[in-house]
Amino acid sequence: MRVGRIPATGGNARGTIFYNPGGPGLSPVEGLASFAAKLSPQVRGDHDIIGVDPRGVGGSEGIPCGAMTTEPPSTSYSVLPANAEQLAEQFDALDPWLRGTCDSDSPLLKHAGSVDAARDIEQVRCLLGVDRIDYYGISYGAVIGAVYSRLFPAHLRTLTLDSPDDPNAWFGAGQPDPLWARLGTAEYSGKTLEDLFSACESAGSRCQWAPMIRSDYERVTRALRTERLTVPGTGSFDASAFQSTVVSALYRFNQNGRDDYETLLGLIHALAQVADGTAPDGEPASGDSVIGPQTRAGSGAPSQDTTVSRMLTVDAVMCADAHEPPQREAWFMSAAAAEADSPGFGYYWISQDSICNGWPATGNLEDSVGIPDYGTIDVPFLVLSNAHDPVVGEWGADRVKGLGPRGAAVVVADGWGHGVLRGSSCAAAQFSEYVASGAPPRPSAGCGSDAPLFAG
Repeated sequence: MRVGRIPATGGNARGTIFYNPGGPGLSPVEGLASFAAKLSPQVRGDHDIIGVDPRGVGGSEGIPCGAMTTEPPSTSYSVLPANAEQLAEQFDALDPWLRGTCDSDSPLLKHAGSVDAARDIEQVRCLLGVDRIDYYGISYGAVIGAVYSRLFPAHLRTLTLDSPDDPNAWFGAGQPDPLWARLGTAEYSGKTLEDLFSACESAGSRCQWAPMIRSDYERVTRALRTERLTVPGTGSFDASAFQSTVVSALYRFNQNGRDDYETLLGLIHALAQVADGTAPDGEPASGDSVIGPQTRAGSGAPSQDTTVSRMLTVDAVMCADAHEPPQREAWFMSAAAAEADSPGFGYYWISQDSICNGWPATGNLEDSVGIPDYGTIDVPFLVLSNAHDPVVGEWGADRVKGLGPRGAAVVVADGWGHGVLRGSSCAAAQFSEYVASGAPPRPSAGCGSDAPLFAG
């Protein structure tokens, strides 16, 4: 295991914060400096910051997958399926090939889940000689925090869950739907895009695409059902690449010090011009490749063992944790239903764990825990959420808050994207106050965003 530490700036640490950025697959060690920069001077002064790379992640021992002995199969889509035919391609061709790159006899493959990650944190706590820890986890990192709270409540001082995945849905014991259907992410993504269009229209002249953004989006999605669209200076998109680009942009509003949402709207407009033949010759698009899709399949198939291994690290965690339906038809039914409710997002999200149907190592499933297996979260805990989060939504965060009688929530009413601390100094201050005092978090009236959308 790789462990990283940033010492308290004041010298003698009075507390220890364990940090996990989620993913699965993101390295806590590599994200320590960025996380530490968001903390108040008081918390930084008297707290060590610890990151433990989970099994298979970052500098810890890698998941035994990615041994490419044959060429990856070709697919008709570039990233993730956009319809039922493409989902069948993934089930029949790409998923079996990816599973075949794994060493199914490896003990590590059977113990790559969240329970193991929580136990590894406990081992590090013991080695450090720390009595109680403060834990902060974002997204999937909140699942690890919830599990730790059930396994080792006596060693938890504070628990903060930022934009949390619902642990009950994540493990899904006894639930008939696939993982991403249980999480409801397609609905949250569709709602966030609808909220973005409404915000643009309400902004009027402060959003230059207000008069045409809905018709632009409809023209683009209609055209992509039968053809690729290429924007000079940006790239070529099929339906799969476009939906991945939309999700990527919604996920990280203003994450890089730039407005990813306005960039997305500009790209949609540029693609609409291409679709109806009105694009200026050779003019670069308003969008750029920074918000482009993540490579997974088809024309963008991975070409290196390390790329496949990184991708399968995510799959290994999901498949170790999630109780999945044995029938592949469950994915097709769930994806079709989600697509009908949230067009453009159903197949994208529901297909992401199809590889778990037939996963070669399920030895640790009996040890996976949802909150009902142990009761509720008994310790005081703080939930942070943006009102417009395309992954968990405000509703999902509210469900997590209800997992324990002593949960409190801070909602950023005009917050966009996935992850709260980077976008709201108000929420960051309430988090720092909670960690500094150790007292149960107090109910909040909410917070505002540091960078409101279409502020002018």
